[in-house]
Amino acid sequence: MTATLPRTLTAFVHLYISMGGVIRNVNSRYTEDDFCLSISYATRPMSTSAADESLSASERKAAIAAQFAEAPVENVIGLVDARGKGGWPEEGGQWTLSFTFHSWKTSSGVLKSQPLSVDYTTSRQEYDSLWSRVDSYSVVRIRARVVEESIIGMPQAQLVEFLGADESDPELNQVAVEYQQPVVHLDDQFGQFTLDRRVNWYAAATEWCGGQISLNLIIDDSGTIDSALQVARTLWKQEEQWSSRIEDYAVKKLLPLKNDNWLDEGETELSAEEFKVKMTLESITVEPDGSFDFWHHDGDLFWGHSIQVSGSLSEGPVHAGIPG
Repeated sequence: MTATLPRTLTAFVHLYISMGGVIRNVNSRYTEDDFCLSISYATRPMSTSAADESLSASERKAAIAAQFAEAPVENVIGLVDARGKGGWPEEGGQWTLSFTFHSWKTSSGVLKSQPLSVDYTTSRQEYDSLWSRVDSYSVVRIRARVVEESIIGMPQAQLVEFLGADESDPELNQVAVEYQQPVVHLDDQFGQFTLDRRVNWYAAATEWCGGQISLNLIIDDSGTIDSALQVARTLWKQEEQWSSRIEDYAVKKLLPLKNDNWLDEGETELSAEEFKVKMTLESITVEPDGSFDFWHHDGDLFWGHSIQVSGSLSEGPVHAGIPG
């Protein structure tokens, strides 16, 4: 295992996707079972209900709290989704644990497939204890206040008590088995794509300019990767030209940053070619609308930060940065 990132980053991934956001990239160098991953910026705003659009963050928080206050505490059994859990610090030394049920039931016994977001704010000690008990694809039972028609636009739950793993429900157990089955898409050009449920994209190992990389295809609103595939095919038709454009843009934007602020003691300034030699392409993420992100290992140019170059088929590269 390589370096891991703070749980606050995990929480951002977890919450953003659960509320309708799309993550443009996950850096494969930072992986572990708890899904502590390096990400880039997200490309879509979080979806909210029409009533929620005019509310400020503090007003939303107060409105949700009011909804929870009116909800009874009930037993809930659910299947934790592929993203597992996330968490972040609150004021006063407390922490919030967050996870989402892919499918779930209340005392009514009716299976519900609309995701249920579950939050619990508590002490750091209890947070750490619960962190190790919430795993992707596990079926667990909790006591919680549930608001199915929340102002956020999706069901929300405020955890009251975590009761633990529970395999007593055959229907949820079967859903858990089916949910973990691989979903693949075979392509004549790029090979086998596999759905990564944690980030809701398809990934394949393929070649770019003679090197092995990961190609990630963002799913479109209709649930397919057809549009993203066409974007990828367009890039690959002129891969040498695109490779040069991407590298040249990275040099233009980031070489001055390297030489001005990121030189080690005694290190001399780098030339453009020296900079390019250290960059190694690791993955390309493409979207249905023609946007893309090229992600590179930095060769220690920026002490382990990834080099990201973003753009589109129509505009070419338009952004370069060094996210974590």
